[in-house]
Parts: sequence; structure tokens; C-alpha cells
Amino acid sequence: MSSVERSPKPFRDAEERRAPFRVAHLFGVYYNTAMHTSVSTRTICCKVALDSAADAALRATQQAFNRAASYCAAVAWEQKITNKNKLHTSVYGPTRATYGLGAQLACCARDRAAEAVRRARQDQCATCPTFCDDNSIRYDARTYRLMSLDRVSLNTMSGRVVGQLVLGDFQRRTLYDTSWTIGGAELVRRANVWYLHVAQTKADPEPDEPTGVLGVDLGLVNLATDSDGEQYRGAQVQQIRARRFNHRRRLQQANTRRARWRLRQLAGKEARFQKHTNRVISKKLVQKAKQQRKALALEDLKGIRERATVRRNQRRQRASWAFFQLRQFVSYKAQRDGVPVRFVDPRDTSRRCSCCGYTAKHNRRNQSSFVCRSCGAAANVDVNAAVNISRIAVNQPHCAAPDTSGGASTKPPPLGVRLFTQKRQQ
Repeated sequence: MSSVERSPKPFRDAEERRAPFRVAHLFGVYYNTAMHTSVSTRTICCKVALDSAADAALRATQQAFNRAASYCAAVAWEQKITNKNKLHTSVYGPTRATYGLGAQLACCARDRAAEAVRRARQDQCATCPTFCDDNSIRYDARTYRLMSLDRVSLNTMSGRVVGQLVLGDFQRRTLYDTSWTIGGAELVRRANVWYLHVAQTKADPEPDEPTGVLGVDLGLVNLATDSDGEQYRGAQVQQIRARRFNHRRRLQQANTRRARWRLRQLAGKEARFQKHTNRVISKKLVQKAKQQRKALALEDLKGIRERATVRRNQRRQRASWAFFQLRQFVSYKAQRDGVPVRFVDPRDTSRRCSCCGYTAKHNRRNQSSFVCRSCGAAANVDVNAAVNISRIAVNQPHCAAPDTSGGASTKPPPLGVRLFTQKRQQ
């Protein structure tokens, strides 16, 4: 009888001993899942209306915050520290005592300084990064709060101030989208107007296995051309750039008070137009690849301005070529929609025949005409290059894409981990 009563006890003891390991295993699986999940980030720019007292408080806080960040960067640069926690012990006390910042604003200044020093070390810069007095103020979840009736509470050196967010339809729709998680924010002052840049994050969908590759050739005359033959022309961009350039030159030559005022009014208008054009093109490319269940293949044009030479009258046109901005827009939109992006070597893509593979400089007759000297195939230069790009990406399926997730891996977790996560969420 005693043996029957004692038999379950070793089993209970073993279960109790294994319980902590099971819990640790579960947390380990959840941690690995989070590390393998890529996250997209977007920023919502909102205009903030403030009274005179709040504006003065924010100006004083802006100046103290950036001076504290410059001090933290100098200490990190001198002591060769890029870790935020290690830097905290050296700068937290002096930052609060010298610049009068609160605890959280001092930590935000420390974080900005550590990130700037780390980036400068990676880029092998010779000088320590500094921050101007009119740079932005970084806010985290504890230093600002979105309130009802489109109000926002901001932390300053003299206490909290409340401002009114001036939201349009786009800002209201995106800011209150519950599928995105609201994170930190940056308070920027431009032309005596305050803007709050609110960051939002969202887990990316798991990319589907692509059934093909859509090659994209980037250029000046045609900003983008895909392997299906669709072209996104840049004639309007070039016309507007030329008109803006001539207008600026006339105003600079006049150099009157009215002309200088007009130059300030036109500042950034051309860049905003180019940015809008790149956003439209990137959105169309990603949507097309998503509908066809294809991966996107782009040229890796890094360093092309140093490698290639152009005529003197074309230097300004090439210098204003915003191909890297278009690449960034395509990358983050594709990541958000689960479309794989691959980057290939652009060498000889415009000289190689997409039919027979014969490569020669004389295959390209002019800017738009391509005629193969071997097989006689004729095609548009950009379309031929886009087809070559797609084939290179097919032959090199593991070519690396840039890390746009802030360090998070884009590789999907194993099947067992995904099933556990789905079951845990249910």
C-alpha cells in the first residue's frame, strides 16, 4: 500500500524540476520569434499649435537638449564609448546638473549622442558629431503623450505643456490606425512652426515564395523601367528641375530683398516634388510585384557618380539624380507588403543582349536604341537592361538585400516557432 502511494511522488518531483526549464524554453522560443520578425517603421508629421508660453518653454528645452547631446557625444567620442548603458554612468549626473534636463530627457539626449557616435565610428569620420541649438528634441513614451481631442502633452524643463495637433485627413487616418504601434517622436521647428514626427511600427507579413522576378532598370531619361516593358518617364522631372534652376539663378542675380524672400519661399519645393515622384513610382512597382507574386530586382548603383563620367552640360542633371531615394522607398514599401527585394551588379546590363547574351559596347547605338551585333535583336535599351537584371537575380537567388529593418533579421522563423506563436496569439 505504501509503495502504491509513493509511486506518483517521483513523477511529481520530476515534473516540478522540469517546469522551470519548460517556462524558459517557452520564453526562449518567443524571444527567438521576436528576433526573427522584421518590423516596418513609418513617421507621421503633424503640425503643433502652441501658445507663446509653451513656445518659449520648448525653445529653452530645445537649446538645452541639443547642448546636452553635444556634451554626451564629446564624452563618448573621447572615451570611445558607443554603448548607451556604459555612457549613462559618465554623463547622466553632469547632464542633469549642468543643463537642467529632467531624467527622461537626459536619457534621450544620451541615446541620441550614442547613436550619432556609433554611426560616425562606422563611417570612419574624423571629427566628433555635434548638434546645433535648433536641432530636434527626441521624446520617448514617457516624455510625450497623445491626448483626446487631438492634443499632445510634451515634457519641458519647466513642466508639461499641451499643444494642439493640426491634422489633415492623411494624418488622422494613419495616426489612429490601430494596426500600427505608436512609439517615440521627434519635435522639429521649421520656419517658426513646430512639427511632431510620430514614429509607428508594425510587424511585417511573412513574404510569400515568389514565382518570378520583376527586373527594374533605373535611369535619368526613364526613372524606372521594368522587365515587362512599362516605363516611368522622367521628362517632367527634368523640365521642372530646369525651370526651377533658371528661376533660382535669376533671383540670385537680382539679389534684392524681394528676390531673397522668394528664394526662401521656394526652398525645398523641387526636392518635395522629386520625393513625391519617387513615392508614386515605388508604390506602383511594389503593387505590381505583389499582384504578380514576384520579387523585385534592382541595380546596386552605389558609387556610380565616382565611377562614371558625363559631359559638362550633364553634370547638374546627374548630380540631382535621386536613384538612392527611389531605392529606399522601394525597399521599405516592399518589406511592408512582403515582397522580396534583390540587388544585382549593374555591370554590362545595358550592353548585354537579352536574347543571346552577346555583350559589346557597340550593341547600344544611342540612349534608347539597342541592336545586338550578333543575333540582330532590337529592343529598347532600358527594357533590355531590365530583362537582364531579372535574369541575373534568378541566377543569383541569394544576393543580399540592404538591412532596412534596423538590425532585425528578415529571415522567417522555423515552422515550429511560427506554429507556437500563432497558437500563443490565439
